[in-house]
Amino acid sequence: MFSVTNEKMNSLLKSYLNGNNSALEELMLVSYKDLFKLAYSYLKDKMLAEDAVSEVFLKLIEKAPEIKSDRNLSGYLKTMIINKSFDITRKRKQDFFAGDELIKQVAVKVNPNNKDEYTRFILFALNTKEREILLLWFYGYTLNEIVEKTGLTINQVRLLLEKAKNNFSLKYHKYRAD
Repeated sequence: MFSVTNEKMNSLLKSYLNGNNSALEELMLVSYKDLFKLAYSYLKDKMLAEDAVSEVFLKLIEKAPEIKSDRNLSGYLKTMIINKSFDITRKRKQDFFAGDELIKQVAVKVNPNNKDEYTRFILFALNTKEREILLLWFYGYTLNEIVEKTGLTINQVRLLLEKAKNNFSLKYHKYRAD
């Protein structure tokens, strides 16, 4: 995956530990692109992927003295970026699904007749983008603010919001019929 060998990466880390700060900079430069691609493959968001890589580099600096020189540094960095991506994903889910009461409020705003406790499952049945846009809309974000947050066009946001409302309603009625 990395464009530089593990031996070279270990050599750069060892040089950094011996006081050569430019070696750390070079290590970051040679591994950034690959770590970013890996983080992006999990997070599907450029800014979140950049944050993940930055946090992994900070953790690397913190843990550098503990890393053994014969360790597979590229594997270590890959593991760190995957774990950080999972942490970010979990945090985002917690932010969006702070509690069942909030989710019920979303459902009532989308479908005022809905007072069902299974609303959360219906929301989770929506695809990720639809759920994200629906929740942002619920939080009171304007369409333009949703565009800024998601990187979608205004027309995409409008269509996805309508689709999310319709899919939620369809899934709700299907659930009620079962």
